[in-house]
Amino acid sequence: MLRFLDSSLIVRAYLPDEPGQTEAYGLLTGGGALASELAPVEVTRGLVGARRAGRLSDTEFEQTLAQVDVDLGEQGRIGIIPFDGGPTLVRARELVLAHRLRTLDAIHLAVADLDARRLAEPDLELHFLTRDADQAAAARALGLLTDP
Repeated sequence: MLRFLDSSLIVRAYLPDEPGQTEAYGLLTGGGALASELAPVEVTRGLVGARRAGRLSDTEFEQTLAQVDVDLGEQGRIGIIPFDGGPTLVRARELVLAHRLRTLDAIHLAVADLDARRLAEPDLELHFLTRDADQAAAARALGLLTDP
């Protein structure tokens, strides 16, 4: 089984005060985790927001960011899928037209639909995991599984 992790789920895995944090972190460490190349930027933005809101101290932020760099790095726990620009953005636009999605949510879903799906076929199930209900509904409409 391959699991494509939206940035919203990855951020949850690193914030100790998030409901479901332990389960989310387990999805990162269980093998077969994938994310788009946008994930490092979005996850960093999420952690910066948590620090600004007082959810992480400066020390916790630095430690968490270092762990994210390892986990999303070249030999990390989460495989990063680069997107090919044109075709991915065309697919993301189609998804925005068909579903209630924000821009980056549509891009992540397009990467899963176009690229992660190819990695999974024909022998592996592909699960798309997110905290966003609209994104999960769009993933199900594409035939992606949304449960771990």
